Amino acid sequence: MRTALLLLGYNRLDYFEKTITSLENNTEAHQADLHVYLDGGPNAKQSEIIKLVNESKFQNPVIVTRDENWGIGRHLIDARRELFDNQKYDRVVLFEDDMTLNSDYLRTVLSLDDWTSKYSDVGTVMAFNLNSAQKKTQSEQLQKIIFTNRHFWGYCMRRTVWEEIKEILYEYESKYLTGIDYSSRPHRRIRFFFIRRWMKQGRNSRGGNPLSKSKWLNAPFPKWPWRSPTSQDAITALALWVKGYCRITTVVSRAKYIGEKGLHFSPEVFTEHGFHQQQVFDFSNESQVLDFQLDIETLQDRSAEKHYV
Repeated sequence: MRTALLLLGYNRLDYFEKTITSLENNTEAHQADLHVYLDGGPNAKQSEIIKLVNESKFQNPVIVTRDENWGIGRHLIDARRELFDNQKYDRVVLFEDDMTLNSDYLRTVLSLDDWTSKYSDVGTVMAFNLNSAQKKTQSEQLQKIIFTNRHFWGYCMRRTVWEEIKEILYEYESKYLTGIDYSSRPHRRIRFFFIRRWMKQGRNSRGGNPLSKSKWLNAPFPKWPWRSPTSQDAITALALWVKGYCRITTVVSRAKYIGEKGLHFSPEVFTEHGFHQQQVFDFSNESQVLDFQLDIETLQDRSAEKHYV
């Protein structure tokens, strides 16, 4: 299966260096094509990041630079347009510059993507989660997976899924991002004239061989999205939900989120979301998980999953 790795960057050199270093320690990363997309603008550090990429162990990475500041919304939507629509990759694994990965991260995600391919309703898979359990307990959870509404970090999506959801992303892009500074996008209009309109249409039933059951899932947005996020990630969650897809992650995290500072994060928000208490252990030398199972006990407690966060 033709696989691309999409790594996004802007100006956080310290984060980017940690992310690409951890990615290159994943053997499977060197069996895929690395595409690095760098946003531009007066605060960008494209040349410094390009130097880091060229000094890495990756062979022939593709580097795309924006000549102005696009903002993460247009930047990411356009990257997926290029890799899926134009270059026809079968699947893309996306990383922003704010995660450090265990050396089995990519192996786990690709194995999970292969495992879920027999189901008709899986939209994305990833191996990031907040798990507060100690190492012994987590060692017994390596095969377990759950449905998630968490942020999209280190996730894999197939082109077949993108083909079904892209109309919603492209409408969002053309109406609310084109010609507008991303940080000034019209939140109220997005919430009540876009998110609410799509949510009112209801969720499609995918048929076939679904993995999920409605009793295990929460919608990414409430009926009235007063304070709902309006980012492109949030709209991706919306599109997946409307088209009848679910999102999967492993119970045991194979990565650590390090983005304490960024467009949507501050040290206070980082702590508020519990990232300061991440319990991430490296099991890469102890287990190679190729088969997975739903953690039914966790899924029965729907309070464990809130709306998109």
